[in-house]
Amino acid sequence: MPYKHGVYGVSVPSQYQLPPEGVGTIPVYVGTAPAGQLADFSGAVNKPILVNSFDEAKAAVGYSDDFANYTLCEAIDAHFRNGLQPIGPIILINVLNPATHKTQDQTAHVVIAGGKGAINNNKVVLNTITVAGKVQGTDFKAYYSDDGSQVILEEIVAGSLGASVDPTFDEMKPDAITAAEVIGTYNAETDTRTGSYCIELIYQLLNVIPTILLAPGWTEDPTVEQALLARNLDINGHWDTTVFADLDASAAGTVAAAQTWKTTNTYDSKYEKVFWPMAKKGAKVYHLSTLAAVIKQIIDYNNGNIPYESPSNKQLDITGLCLADGTAVNFDEKQANVLNSKGITTCIFSGGKWVLWGPHMANYEYGVTDKPEDVFDVSVWMEQYLNNDFQYRNMGIVDAPIDRRDIDYILNNEQQRLNALIADGKLLYGKIEFRASSNPTSDIIQGDFVFDSAVTYTPVGKSLTQQLQYTTAGISTLTGGEA
Repeated sequence: MPYKHGVYGVSVPSQYQLPPEGVGTIPVYVGTAPAGQLADFSGAVNKPILVNSFDEAKAAVGYSDDFANYTLCEAIDAHFRNGLQPIGPIILINVLNPATHKTQDQTAHVVIAGGKGAINNNKVVLNTITVAGKVQGTDFKAYYSDDGSQVILEEIVAGSLGASVDPTFDEMKPDAITAAEVIGTYNAETDTRTGSYCIELIYQLLNVIPTILLAPGWTEDPTVEQALLARNLDINGHWDTTVFADLDASAAGTVAAAQTWKTTNTYDSKYEKVFWPMAKKGAKVYHLSTLAAVIKQIIDYNNGNIPYESPSNKQLDITGLCLADGTAVNFDEKQANVLNSKGITTCIFSGGKWVLWGPHMANYEYGVTDKPEDVFDVSVWMEQYLNNDFQYRNMGIVDAPIDRRDIDYILNNEQQRLNALIADGKLLYGKIEFRASSNPTSDIIQGDFVFDSAVTYTPVGKSLTQQLQYTTAGISTLTGGEA
């Protein structure tokens, strides 16, 4: 540092606000990322990666504003660069492998000015760039621009690149990725997993419990949607999640078409929430499933990580709705309610802002769904939360000796937990029991104990209606009387 004497001011680049700590709702995204931006991408393919900020995500899998080719970047941008509340962590599973999904021996002509030049290509595999007679890292360095749209070549040795160069490189091929690779496989012989099967590794590798499964840009394919539904319950023999899926916003271009598409393709599971159409902010186009995951994560965090409040009617950081190609879509609240009545979540413009609209899961149909626990999304989420939480907190009791005092200890602890949720308005009712009818002697001999809990979830205020009636009672005030 040079000698200083005086008062100085230095400008530094702005940074995105960091997400808060202690977030309990964990979305898992499966898709494609520009891992070829990394000098070493061996740890960025078919592996669950937990990231807590934009910079962490970029360092882990790369980043580009090209969401169509790099679907995981949509999630990175939506969670960590939104204008509401940057929120994380999220888990990324990238299936694009620059070592195999590539085209070799591509070239470009780069003009060098001021010691720098650019390859205008967002698919360059960084560690494959060669310049004749030069050594990367010695004569020049190569790195991606902040938006991931181009590769910068910069001289390390002044004048080493001359007026221009013609580098060669491998090029990533995100369009080579198929739905089958997103779905992935499990090889029992080698005990290896790819794609969505990597979800099964999250708990033991990252020590977190997944909450929502997503594959924006891919769940419009029914085979991918079904694959996530095949993964989302009883993960590792314990954890239950929900799937956030998008209806096809290219094939379904109207409110009526969206309903037909959902029915035809049977997107109707109690454990999935489906969305239509897409949304935009400036030039960027997002899947509503991603934006809903962002809002749910924020809402749950603000509620102590208890998922008792629906993300419906919560503000989104968007400027409008659109189809997959960016074509604007416009409909009113009445039409949005028609979608809601069929279990489709959408958006409306309300109170001067865009909000998510629809408190149901995909199984819901007005006039048909009759089970109270199947009406609202929060009922499903609270059911899964209570079961996951019970298992997580009581795992240490397994294989310990259990006598009546231990049973009473468990009952007291769990009842206190339920009472606290009731006191906070997160449940209306909750009671846990150890019933003789659920615990026959034959089961207890085998070491199997069952606790029965009954709960009432806090209902959603889906509609509020004022019944306004005219009365003549006020006429008397005109003649000096009292109403």
